[in-house]
Amino acid sequence: MNRALANDPTALRVNLTVPTTAVRLGPFAFDGLKALLGVDLADVLAPMMVGAKTQRPVLGGVVDVYPIAIPDGEGITVPVKLLGGFGFYNLRGVLVLVVPPAAVDLVRQQLLVELATGEAAGPRTNDNGQGGTVTEFALRLRPGMRKAIPLGTWGEIGVEAAA
Repeated sequence: MNRALANDPTALRVNLTVPTTAVRLGPFAFDGLKALLGVDLADVLAPMMVGAKTQRPVLGGVVDVYPIAIPDGEGITVPVKLLGGFGFYNLRGVLVLVVPPAAVDLVRQQLLVELATGEAAGPRTNDNGQGGTVTEFALRLRPGMRKAIPLGTWGEIGVEAAA
């Protein structure tokens, strides 16, 4: 947990929600998300975490909730095999969501109201730094705002403005 970051007034505070994909059978464990990413998401997010990871039920599934603070000018993009990458960064107080081109329509659908009112902008194509492309949406967070892509019985992937 990064206590210094928790007190940074320029950091965006969000709860990142992702499906819980870990399956345990006695001494054996398999984490589908870790297998897809090639790394444990908690390890990637550790420098930005301002609290302990929790779980909660959503849409018939269970999600892991990661409380994070994103410093101004910083963020994380995680490459996803065969898709591109998912991530986010803080651009002077605006949350920029980084999604693979295949997810553009899903994200645009979640941001329709914000795009119409000017609270969000995008999509914008950008280089992922590895010879591929990603798409970005910029979103000005409001207190209590929650945006998520439902994944059926898997839960959701989303962000929530944290207090």
